[in-house]
Amino acid sequence: MAVDPTLTHYRAPLRAVHWLTVIAVIVVYGVTYLEDFFPRGTPGRAAVWWTHISVGLTLVALVVARLGLRAFGPVPAPSAQISRPVKIASLAAHALLYLLLVATPLVGIYLAFLRGDAVTFFSLFTIPSPIAADRPMAREVIEVHELLANALVILAVLHAAAAVYHHVVLKDDVLKRMLPQRGG
Repeated sequence: MAVDPTLTHYRAPLRAVHWLTVIAVIVVYGVTYLEDFFPRGTPGRAAVWWTHISVGLTLVALVVARLGLRAFGPVPAPSAQISRPVKIASLAAHALLYLLLVATPLVGIYLAFLRGDAVTFFSLFTIPSPIAADRPMAREVIEVHELLANALVILAVLHAAAAVYHHVVLKDDVLKRMLPQRGG
């Protein structure tokens, strides 16, 4: 990761991917609450899971893009306005967020395969299950997927709350570094 101490904000591509990741997490998690509105086997229920899986795959692509942008593009140094313990906590929270952003959709893909389902990406391409269906194992894996998803959302909400706290209460630059700025 190339740190550029002259930068005061994250660059526009990284900010854009960050906010697209936020939207994707909200959609992929939120759409699951629509499942109960549709009986099993109906087109509505199928659309819920088609959206969930497609946006989940989008989330994987966004995380790969984020990791690439962070690894190969310059990023600002940690904010000078936060203490060392806060910097360490921030690094730990970000590492856990990245881990959950990768693990949750990958476990979801594995779950689909265990159910014997192909994984489709907005009907543009389909990945057939490379493994034999195993419904009993799928019932175990769904618990892991849901646990990871809930942990991801809880951590993301805490992350957002901390950013708002920094902005509103501490009035430092932590949130501003990830917000859009004029001129890119």
